[in-house]
Amino acid sequence: MNTEIKKQLSILELSDLVAVIEAQEKEVSFVDLTYNERLEHLLLALITERQNRLIARLTKNADLKYPNASLETLDCDARDISKEKITNLATMGFVGAATNLIITGSTGAGKTYLACVLGVEACKQTLRTCYVRMPDMLGHFQTHKDNLREQVRYRKKLGNYKVLIIDEWLNYKINEKESKFIYELVEQRCGNNPTIFVGQYDVCDWHERLGGGTQADSIMDRIIHNSYSIPTSDNNLRKLYDSKKARKLMESLTS
Repeated sequence: MNTEIKKQLSILELSDLVAVIEAQEKEVSFVDLTYNERLEHLLLALITERQNRLIARLTKNADLKYPNASLETLDCDARDISKEKITNLATMGFVGAATNLIITGSTGAGKTYLACVLGVEACKQTLRTCYVRMPDMLGHFQTHKDNLREQVRYRKKLGNYKVLIIDEWLNYKINEKESKFIYELVEQRCGNNPTIFVGQYDVCDWHERLGGGTQADSIMDRIIHNSYSIPTSDNNLRKLYDSKKARKLMESLTS
């Protein structure tokens, strides 16, 4: 390709097109193709390149705790969950139905990793995704408790994600103002976008931890009636995997 054309394409932020063309120029097998065939290969390569860049950007912006989580490395047997069910959920059918997911289990049961697997799959399907710990979410609310405009901006930002993962859901009891913030958030998302709730407490314990009363009723009403629960086992996978790492280290030091 002409050097000046490459320069102009870069100025127009089409450097990915330049890279695809240069790769095609080096491919000997393309010599015998027709113009239309080469153009088709070029456009398909460009589409793939841009999709990969979009997925990488969405994954980064999702701020997942485990951005490299994958279905291939998910140990379903240890979590006592069905691989088939998780694979089906990974198609993101629950997103179109705006069905919430509730992932519960004891400490170290691998709940967060499972949620991040689904988060990664959502990004692969170019769905805007966000992972947030509930303490961080409410910490932001408390920091700006006297700034209504910032509260509304933050709540709308969370509410607009196609997939929102709230980790450590209700691990700590909340006050009335925090409960009001959560109500406004779930009200915005209800029927529009699904939320993945990840926590230690079963649904039967939520009402009390939400502060009780009619506001707790309203929050739960907007979550549980269109939700799918994924209980995990009582196995402490963190303890199991950390023990294996420690054992391998000791073996390497004594060998």
